[in-house]
Amino acid sequence: MNFNDLAKHFTENLKEYKPLLQEHMDLNDEVLNHVFFGECNDYFVELIGIEQDIAKIKELFNFLELMATEGDDDVKELLSVTILARLGDSKKLLQTAYKYMGTETRKASDEIEKFWGRY
Repeated sequence: MNFNDLAKHFTENLKEYKPLLQEHMDLNDEVLNHVFFGECNDYFVELIGIEQDIAKIKELFNFLELMATEGDDDVKELLSVTILARLGDSKKLLQTAYKYMGTETRKASDEIEKFWGRY
């Protein structure tokens, strides 16, 4: 999985984010991955926070695990600094997220939390 195709790959796997990507492209004339996934974070936080649609949560974390295991260095950096660091802003949210994280995603989360000196 490479950084340049990340948003396309993401929206092919999680189709409900396609309209958000289209809106992002209309505003920016290109895909800015850190910005796009930063925009997705509010949806991720809500999805995980209410913890009702377990299938969608698992689908999201399966993709995050792919990012952690198959992504190039830029993809792994985006995962850590743009997505996982945001989940760690709330201890309660992070505890919920831990239930769904794969092994490599959890390692990346622990590393970014340690970097920020949290938890």
